[in-house]
Amino acid sequence: MLDLVVLGLVQGLTEFLPISSSAHLLFVEHYMGIPRPGLVLEAVLHLGTAAAAILMFWPDVIRLLRALPALVARPASVFRGVSDPDGRMAAVILVATVLTGALGLAFAGPLERTFLSVRGTAYQLMVTGLILLAGRERGQRAAGEATLRDGVVMGLAQAAAIIPGISRSGATIVAGIGSGLRRTEAARLSFLMAIPAILGAGAFAMRDAGEAAQLGYAPFQLLVGAVTAAIFGALAIRWLLEIVRRGRLMYMSVYCWLVALMVLATVR
Repeated sequence: MLDLVVLGLVQGLTEFLPISSSAHLLFVEHYMGIPRPGLVLEAVLHLGTAAAAILMFWPDVIRLLRALPALVARPASVFRGVSDPDGRMAAVILVATVLTGALGLAFAGPLERTFLSVRGTAYQLMVTGLILLAGRERGQRAAGEATLRDGVVMGLAQAAAIIPGISRSGATIVAGIGSGLRRTEAARLSFLMAIPAILGAGAFAMRDAGEAAQLGYAPFQLLVGAVTAAIFGALAIRWLLEIVRRGRLMYMSVYCWLVALMVLATVR
């Protein structure tokens, strides 16, 4: 039970902070000797953090869901002068989600094998540190003014973050800032994009649920991990929004490098 609480805490805090939840889970599992039944633990914990994002952005989620029927009926009109910010955001999120899902499925085998290398993940966490250094505000557009190009750019960034050590939130926020969105708006769009991406990844990984039972993880234990991830995920969202608002992503970059160097110094 303690293992699931610890992993839930780590997942919740690191899923939305730009420091790679996949890297931290892999490191904690390695140092604590926690067995990895496929990706099922990560799947359950991801569902918890998805619940946190839905709760924290509930008004946005409702507006986006209401915009979907019009988007499905007239998809081409969304980016042709129609002043519907919710429709634009829904379209951007849809584009990013489809792109992420397609690339994730296409490279599922090689990507899963990357979860086996602790040292490799540490090097990739250093890449995240470099990515965060590029998070300097260049534009003033709101999330409701996002374009199809923004969806493609952020979708590619989100797909790259399937690799353990590459932060999903860090990559997508920096991609959004680079495309001309305000820092806080890039973060908001990143969190909303995370919901379908995390739910999809969690559902895909649940195919290994039987292996979790074989290793002694009962449904109640998995639920405890998911709830823990949800609670700390909500706290991390609030924290990151404040970090982004103050333009302090550089501090997260330093953290990524310090953790990566510590892991490389202690793992052979």
